[in-house]
Amino acid sequence: MQPGSCHRVLAPLAACVFAALVAGTSQAAQPARRDAAKAVASPAEAAVDIGLAHVQGNVYVVTGIDVNVVVQIGDGLLFVDTPPPALVDKVLALARNGSNKRLNMVINTHADAEHIAGDEALIQSGTSARDLANRKRMALAAGGPAGGVQVLGHESVLNRLTDKAQAIPGASLTSEYYLPSRDFFLNGDPIVVYHAPNAHTDGDSIVFFRRSDVVVTGDIFVPERYPLIDIERGGSIQGLIKAVNHILELTIPANFQEGGTLVVPGHGRICDEADVTEYREMITVVRDRVQDMIDKGMTLERVQAARPTLDYDTTYEGTPGGATAAQFVAAVYQSLKASGSGAVNGAAR
Repeated sequence: MQPGSCHRVLAPLAACVFAALVAGTSQAAQPARRDAAKAVASPAEAAVDIGLAHVQGNVYVVTGIDVNVVVQIGDGLLFVDTPPPALVDKVLALARNGSNKRLNMVINTHADAEHIAGDEALIQSGTSARDLANRKRMALAAGGPAGGVQVLGHESVLNRLTDKAQAIPGASLTSEYYLPSRDFFLNGDPIVVYHAPNAHTDGDSIVFFRRSDVVVTGDIFVPERYPLIDIERGGSIQGLIKAVNHILELTIPANFQEGGTLVVPGHGRICDEADVTEYREMITVVRDRVQDMIDKGMTLERVQAARPTLDYDTTYEGTPGGATAAQFVAAVYQSLKASGSGAVNGAAR
């Protein structure tokens, strides 16, 4: 695999097409989230040809599904996000490759159903009968480990999963962190999980495999799609820019700005620093254009009509799963208006 090229390691599932995002003004401001039912594979999806693509070091990504599920393979297994429940057994079999490697940990990058609705299925399939029996005795609801499997996410994710109105069937969280970062050593790799406040949501995590030199971003960064900024759940354009800048601080390119640290986005191809830089420039330019129009007193309808994303639309609009240009502009407009001065979370204008 040659980093930096336009190769794609993930073929989206034909059967996993999400409802089209409506371009109306009010709906544009709040991009539709994937519901839990969409995150569960249909029988046709269960028969899909999936595989594991090597990223670098001991980090792999599942191919054949839309969401980028990352697997770290060493003495045991660590997952970043989870496949649809119907595909869990296949993915585990690929990761174990005939061995009996234990599932040690799952990290949830954020609280979108399509990324985490496979948590419980993965725990059930990846845990021995003895551990599952222990799990029942340890009263998981009180915070005990899921049969020895730690499911980690930011406390904002836990808050949403424990809210009946926002609960996601199949999702699970047994351990949360609330500080800016959490680090540990697993499968021969130092791993750092960073909280990215108010980016795609208020509970996003960036996962950095230091020895393998791989950064996993969740939906903070998705190449060739306009970002889905979920304002209702704490997302903002300034937080998104700050999070993408943090990703760039973690990445070091190789020769001619290609290769080096590899970046696994929430969806799409494996990237490197150059790809993230282009994305950062796009969201920053659009932010500045919208802020200028706000300063001139323009309404959201006038800003959308001015098409501040026009020169980026051919690259970033139209990919299934991404925001439309109108939705992205609405989210930028609303988050800037809400912040007043156009600065939040320390991100300067």
